[in-house]
Amino acid sequence: MNFFGHSVVAGWQDNRARHLLGSMLPDFETMVRVPLTEVRDSDIQRGIDLHHRTDSAFHRAPAFLALCARALDELGDAGVRRGTARAVGHVGSEMFLDGWLARDQSHVDDYLAALDLEMDELLGWQDDGHAFSKLHTRLTLWGAPRDYADPSFVLQRLNDVLRLRPALAVPEEQSDGVAQFIPSLQQMVERAAPELLHEVQDALGSQD
Repeated sequence: MNFFGHSVVAGWQDNRARHLLGSMLPDFETMVRVPLTEVRDSDIQRGIDLHHRTDSAFHRAPAFLALCARALDELGDAGVRRGTARAVGHVGSEMFLDGWLARDQSHVDDYLAALDLEMDELLGWQDDGHAFSKLHTRLTLWGAPRDYADPSFVLQRLNDVLRLRPALAVPEEQSDGVAQFIPSLQQMVERAAPELLHEVQDALGSQD
């Protein structure tokens, strides 16, 4: 699940800004590639803990597994190598889910409130927060992540993200197959989204 989706799931239990921020922080750590060294707020820590429980539930959800399996089959039929096909199905589904969730303004408002927090006294970073500060500025200026509902944007983000992993990157000769599949993936995710979220909610409830 991507960071915006995590904020939505966290809001099911507690939509206060610090809890939602915590639910996104593990993804932000990955994005800036700098470790978080200290959390000085219990609500933020609860959000971080929920993030890991949510990822576990999401990645085991039958609806998500079905999306990934179909992506693997269809991209494989289009000549896309297996590692790339798996990554496109996995990461692309998470991005399109964010785009679908961002249609709800209440989700957007809660997310933006979390980004609006004064965080300097709440978190410690290995680099004193320099990388996260730059990311935070970009996310704040970007606003609602509705671009994740745009297949061309998602395709570009997938290329950017997967390029960092040579075994998963989209080879130039296979890029047309991936590009042609992306709109279909969006449709599949949007059809599966209600059931997928229900499965995640049930799994989280069973962990309490």
